[in-house]
Amino acid sequence: MKKILGIGELVWDVFPAGKQLGGAPVNFAYFAKELGAEAYPVAALGKDELGDEAMEVLEPSGLSLDYIQRCDLPTSRVLVTTDAAGVPQYEIVENVAWDSMECNEKILQLASEADVICWGSLAQRSTTSRESILKIVDSAPMGCLKVFDINLRQHFYNREVIEESPKRADILKLNEDELPVVCDIFSIGGDEEERILEIIRRYGLKSVIYTQGAVCSEVYDKDGLVSRMDTPEVNVADTVGAGDSFTATYVTSLLQGKSQCDAHSLAVKVAAFVCTQRGAINPLPSDFLS
Repeated sequence: MKKILGIGELVWDVFPAGKQLGGAPVNFAYFAKELGAEAYPVAALGKDELGDEAMEVLEPSGLSLDYIQRCDLPTSRVLVTTDAAGVPQYEIVENVAWDSMECNEKILQLASEADVICWGSLAQRSTTSRESILKIVDSAPMGCLKVFDINLRQHFYNREVIEESPKRADILKLNEDELPVVCDIFSIGGDEEERILEIIRRYGLKSVIYTQGAVCSEVYDKDGLVSRMDTPEVNVADTVGAGDSFTATYVTSLLQGKSQCDAHSLAVKVAAFVCTQRGAINPLPSDFLS
């Protein structure tokens, strides 16, 4: 069974109607597990009631919890509001558990056996966690698929984070809001395709996944557009975790031998389903799991 790691934030997403456990790397690991991978969230929780509750929620999920650290900083809570289209806005506080993630020999050993490692920018806002995450990524073996799902949030990113992670990645995922930010930082001009191809060239990426919300999503490699698919129309509850489920489905499908186009097709369907659910961590219907 393929080993897939999601590294970074583990949070309670607090909605007006209640809270749901989430965080992009943990969402990623959960959906990879749902699709048949051996998935490991590498994250941190506080030694507090919310941390205990998070572990209780994750216990029956099928995820390995051996690499979730407990520390003295509080478990993260993120206030989430959604607009009429279900698109979330996040209020993220600092100095929480995942800001103090440490890298130990146990985690490095896991990373050295990984088939996929996925990480983002948010958990790199603190120097401690950024250094730990990059050390884990750098411990991956030859052949490991390294995925940087950029996930820009609020002001919690800078040039260094955005530059150093793509250098290590095989796949970069970003959306229609993030592409202009990245291109402004690095003075990359042109239309969307020209910008994406320049990013691929500049960082030696195998591919870029470019999602455009309710419109479409596209996959590019160094030669140009590989696959484009419209986003299905569904009754949206919220879009929290949709991008994470997309990334997890795409890379897990590639590991299972699917073509880029077939992996993309399934990723679109899974992400559309996630949009019909409240919060990110919800079991997938059996017809996705065949």
